[in-house]
Amino acid sequence: MTAPDIPPFVAQETKTIALSAISERFAPLRIADPAAERTMLHSMKKYGQLTPLVICRIAAGEQELLDGFKRLRAGRQLGLKKLAVRNLDVSLRACKAAMLQLNRVGRAICGMEEALVVHSLSHEDGLNQVEIALLLGRHKSWVCRRLALIERLSDEAQQSIRLGLLPASLGAELARLQRCNQEGLLAAIGKYRLTWRETRQVVAALLNKPRHEHEAILRDPRRAVLAPEEDLVLSPAEEQGLSRQPRQLLRRLLALERSCLEVTLLFSSTELGQFEAFEEQRVRKGCARTLVSLGHAQEALREAAGEAKPLP
Repeated sequence: MTAPDIPPFVAQETKTIALSAISERFAPLRIADPAAERTMLHSMKKYGQLTPLVICRIAAGEQELLDGFKRLRAGRQLGLKKLAVRNLDVSLRACKAAMLQLNRVGRAICGMEEALVVHSLSHEDGLNQVEIALLLGRHKSWVCRRLALIERLSDEAQQSIRLGLLPASLGAELARLQRCNQEGLLAAIGKYRLTWRETRQVVAALLNKPRHEHEAILRDPRRAVLAPEEDLVLSPAEEQGLSRQPRQLLRRLLALERSCLEVTLLFSSTELGQFEAFEEQRVRKGCARTLVSLGHAQEALREAAGEAKPLP
């Protein structure tokens, strides 16, 4: 990697150019977000263009958009002829790095989009992981994780995410399954409108349950994995002869036991080091906070079970 390949990301003064002169060759590296685009359209309709687009000239006469895809599309819908832009004088490879850096401060670019950029630099530009890490100012392990995120996703899952038909946040969950097993989960997500949290629970069940149970899980995930606590039932032998309150207590214990198992499965299959530093810190703080609550619950359960408290 030579010094000129390292992007300075210093933009020139703002100017206005025709929308028709702006190309979108890098658009496939961004994921469609219909809700965000509607918000941008409303904002520009009410307030106009508040910030300029960022473009680059890779070759004479080419104005490639790097940042501001929602603003460009909103401008087209509003019938605008020109938009304010700033130009970056960088190489083709550096353009892709600039897309990440321009959106890094406000975290306007998601992990899946980062993975698309890394994948493009690897497969289209021929850079190895060390070169990509240097260009993006990241560690090689970060590059490796982003590449794996794309390469583990089936073609159908990638296309659904790119088109905004599937939330990008679900990509990491789908990637935990083998590509051949993602089709069934994609169908279940679409049919039952599973949220990220629900999808994560279903993936954990698929990873930890025998293969012969997978069909039943995907056929009705809400009943098999995501049943709400009020739907929890005891076996006839467990609730025989019990009045209402003891049955409720046993159901709450069953719900707690299930939650503990789910958390165990999730954390056993999740490497916290894969997250950003601030994300990992928040998760660890959440673990510490939950341990305090579990400690209180453990004391209450020990007393209710008639067990002696452990010696300090």
